[in-house]
Amino acid sequence: ADADGTVKYWQRNMSNVSELRAHNQLVGDLSLSPTDKKFATASDDGTCGIFDFETKDKERSLEGHGSNVHSVDWHPTKGLIASGSRDAQSPVKLWDPRQARCLATLHIHKNSVTKLQWNMNGNWLLTASKDKQVKLFDVRSMKELQTFRGHQREVVSLAWHPIHEQLFVSGGQEGSVNFWMAGTETAVGSLPQAHDGIVWGLDWHPLGHILATGSHDKMVKFLTRNRPGDTMKDRYNTPGDHDDHRLGRFP
Repeated sequence: ADADGTVKYWQRNMSNVSELRAHNQLVGDLSLSPTDKKFATASDDGTCGIFDFETKDKERSLEGHGSNVHSVDWHPTKGLIASGSRDAQSPVKLWDPRQARCLATLHIHKNSVTKLQWNMNGNWLLTASKDKQVKLFDVRSMKELQTFRGHQREVVSLAWHPIHEQLFVSGGQEGSVNFWMAGTETAVGSLPQAHDGIVWGLDWHPLGHILATGSHDKMVKFLTRNRPGDTMKDRYNTPGDHDDHRLGRFP
C-alpha cells in the first residue's frame, strides 16, 4: 500500500498482478483475515476499509476515529479487528467487521497509537504509542495488564515472537530495539543503537531465531542471538559482558 491510497498485489518475482484504489489518502497498514479471503486497511482519511481479496471490492468502511488511522490488525481466529489512531480521544477501537460496528473504544494511551498487534492465541493485544509506552491489553477481561517503559522517544513498531508467546520486540523513533517479556518490568534485551533512524518495521523468522529490522536509515538488518559462550562487544550488543544482560539471552 502507498501514500496515494493504492493497494497492489505482488507475486514473489515482484510482478505486479493487480491493484485497487482503496482510499484517497495514505494507507499506513494492511491486515489479512484468518481465512485470507478478506483484508483490512488503515488510512490517513480516518477510516479502515474491509475488502474482498478475490474481487477487490470494498465491502465496508469502519468509521469512528477522529483522525488518521495508523495501524490495523485482524484477530488471528475471530471476526474481530483492532485499529490504532492518531485520535487521542479514541486511540484504540475494536470492530465487528461483518456489521462495521465499533464494539469498544480503549482509552489506554494519552497520545497517538502508532502500532498494534494481536498475539498468536488472540487473547492479548499489544499497543505502541507516541507517549513512549507499550501497553498489554487482555481482551477476555477487557483490562490493561501491563505498561512497558524503556524507549526515549515514541514507539513505532512491534512484533510478537512466533514461538515464545510472552516475548515481543519493539522499535523506537530513536533507532533502538527492545526485547520484552510479559510479566517483567524491564526489557530483557536492548539495542540502543540498532539503527541511525526510526525503526519502522520488525519481523521474526518463523522459527524465531532471526529478527529483521527496517529503518529510516535506508537499511534492513538481520539480528540473531549470541551463540552459547560468545562475547560480543560491538555497538549492536547491550553494554556489559555479563550473560544475563546480553541480547542473546532470550528466554
